[in-house]
Amino acid sequence: MPDFENVWITPQIALKIKKARVDRGISPVELANQLDASPAQIEKYERGEVDMALDRLFDLARILTISPADLLADEAD
Repeated sequence: MPDFENVWITPQIALKIKKARVDRGISPVELANQLDASPAQIEKYERGEVDMALDRLFDLARILTISPADLLADEAD
């Protein structure tokens, strides 16, 4: 597997991840299973406590049916 760059999960990205998950009615456990992660890891992503491999961000976006660009976009613009 290639070594991908990591993306720091900012509080803004964390909120977008959690909102997308809740909007789709997916529990943290379900998301963890689909992403091959632990529920604790999902909670860390949703609190912005850790970074994430770029390929995992794309997988997460696919599962949540949201564009990776929407997750990363700065809404202050």
